[in-house]
Amino acid sequence: MLTPLKEPATQSVLLRSIISGGRVTRRDGVPAMLTSQALDWPGVLLEAGKNDVAAVDDVVGDRHYLSLNVDTKPLTLEVKGSTGFRQFTIPQLSVWVSPGHHPLTMRLDSALRYVRVAIDTLHLGRLMGPSPDEAEPVRLRRAYGVAAPQIARLMLTLRDEADSRNPGGLAVVEAVTTALGHLLVRHAGVERARPLRVRGGLSGVAKRRVLEMIDARLDARFTVDMLAREVGLSPAHFARAFKETIGQAPHQYLLWLRLERARRLLELCGADLSDIAQRTGFADQAHFTRLFKRAYRVTPGALMRQWQC
Repeated sequence: MLTPLKEPATQSVLLRSIISGGRVTRRDGVPAMLTSQALDWPGVLLEAGKNDVAAVDDVVGDRHYLSLNVDTKPLTLEVKGSTGFRQFTIPQLSVWVSPGHHPLTMRLDSALRYVRVAIDTLHLGRLMGPSPDEAEPVRLRRAYGVAAPQIARLMLTLRDEADSRNPGGLAVVEAVTTALGHLLVRHAGVERARPLRVRGGLSGVAKRRVLEMIDARLDARFTVDMLAREVGLSPAHFARAFKETIGQAPHQYLLWLRLERARRLLELCGADLSDIAQRTGFADQAHFTRLFKRAYRVTPGALMRQWQC
């Protein structure tokens, strides 16, 4: 769901989506005030608003979590380490980073405005690495008060894309996320970013055209022939160039994208499995259920019941 919010909402879908364990304590009398959400970008979630979290205890997220302070005042965090709590100050337009799968206990001192971005660790590896067969989760370390104007600009660009209903399409989101990943590795990484391999791949124009076509018509029955015709290549040439550029064969990428989109739709109140299957391009509900369980080790029905309102 891509949701530029004209009126503030009062529920943080992003935190609910990424936290797999631990406890979150809300601030009394301070409702969440969400102004932007983008929840159907593959591997990337975005949210902007006013903080209503007072504390987290042993919270574990399944994605890298970035929070940009967009308030006029600095934010103070108290983070628990091996020797007790330690205080950190996050100035305006600075970022703090919490790596995926690392437990965090923290206290927050105020209800300041933020932009949050959560990125799947393996998705970031696919964007930054040479191929999905070689892709590994990008590892980050915890960092506070990262004052990198480029990171702030990229996070604000993602927010603006959400607010304007993503006019640049999936290609823009992936380009911004890739750039953000390289900067994060520089400022908070434990591994060097691997260079992108583009020799023999699709041109920038062809890549953008194909990704935008897929993103706009995910329910369509795409074939390699159809996609190849869109960029004026033979099917064999296109298939090789697509895998060289994206890191996956066209059918693998389509399946991954459809499953990711379906997973996001399952979190919506009143979701219907047959409707989700149709909207994401699966032949029928049974086909969708079989492939979803193979990928995520859980049926979509079981996952949907976890998120019912």
